[in-house]
Amino acid sequence: MTEIELKAHVFNREKLIENLNSFAKYEKTVTKDDTYFHLEKKSAGKNYISARIRRQTEKTENRTKTSNFLTYKKKELKTDSKGISIEVNDEKETEISNAEAVEILFDDIGFVPVLKKHKEVMIFSAKTAQGNANLELCNVQKLGDFIEIEILSAKNDPETVEKIQSELKILLSKCGIPEKNIENRYYSEMLKELENHS
Repeated sequence: MTEIELKAHVFNREKLIENLNSFAKYEKTVTKDDTYFHLEKKSAGKNYISARIRRQTEKTENRTKTSNFLTYKKKELKTDSKGISIEVNDEKETEISNAEAVEILFDDIGFVPVLKKHKEVMIFSAKTAQGNANLELCNVQKLGDFIEIEILSAKNDPETVEKIQSELKILLSKCGIPEKNIENRYYSEMLKELENHS
């Protein structure tokens, strides 16, 4: 499956939650602690291969569950005529029982930890003409609040991506967030820029 998503800055968290509750269903609250690892290698125009280990705790009305995930993602930004970028990601993810064991393997292979990211997330879902949408209100430590809107697709041809891109913008409008708030940079880029300026 291809993950097609956008993210935008949120400056009024309470109003966004009110808007989300008007058209989307609240699912759960999740804490995501991510560690990104790089392995030096010339691949597809990059100087490294990147992988992520996520430690996730999710809370619903009835239970709390902690999980670990290993993720490998090939990322691509597709920009429309207005200069708005949508992420089109080929993501491979699997649940792992022991994150420490994978970290030891990574260290032996030569992967280096390069970035840590902490997110507090409220997850909502909504049905759309292009399939189910996942809407996440995220507080990213050091960066602030964002809305991430994602639709999974079995195809990623230009026509499909364009249709889903339009649907994502409709959902953004329902959230009461203007398109000018869309953030084209990855969180990792933003955190590195912050690090470089401190």
